Amino acid sequence: MDTRSGTTGKPSDLGIRIRGRRLALGLSTAEVAERTGVSTERIENIETRAFALTGAELIRLSRALDISVGDLTGPYRPRTPRQSPTAPVLEPMRKEECVKLIDAGDVGRIAYNGADELVVFPVNYCYLNDLIIFRTAADSAVAQFDLAPIAFEIDFTDEALHDGWSVLVHGMVRPVTREELDAARGRVEPWAGGTRESYMAIEPHRITGRRIRSW
Repeated sequence: MDTRSGTTGKPSDLGIRIRGRRLALGLSTAEVAERTGVSTERIENIETRAFALTGAELIRLSRALDISVGDLTGPYRPRTPRQSPTAPVLEPMRKEECVKLIDAGDVGRIAYNGADELVVFPVNYCYLNDLIIFRTAADSAVAQFDLAPIAFEIDFTDEALHDGWSVLVHGMVRPVTREELDAARGRVEPWAGGTRESYMAIEPHRITGRRIRSW
């Protein structure tokens, strides 16, 4: 069996699903590579670009990710009634695990108190030297903040398996320093486009997370 993605160079739906399941389990690409007996580069290629996946590789990946081949390759059916999990467990995550998930991601949400109401919106970011760095427009409200309170959140859910996790960061936001700007330049590319040349840094004061495991 040869499972092929498209040829556009973009990650396939299966590659995205594999990456999501890996992150849901808190595994690194190196750990999945060790479990499957393939190289870390191969796992990264499967997750991020077009690929041809053999049946044997698919089986090894499903075992490494503790998921059936059908669940790994099947579509989401969020509106289809399904059996409730038999033994769901909500677990707190260690800070080290939370940091690993933050470092592996590139899209999160920030929340802060605006002039009249609470403001929440998604941002592209990078994790650099214990800081969460994102870009915004120079005239945006958050760009005017200097050592103001802010929250940052990332999460993942697998509706088919009733699994997921959430990481929440409380801290202060400020403009980056010259040294931080030099280190972060080119590592944060906002999907929204436009002129977003103000680099902001979140200094985490508290990092917490929870994971739900089912079945």
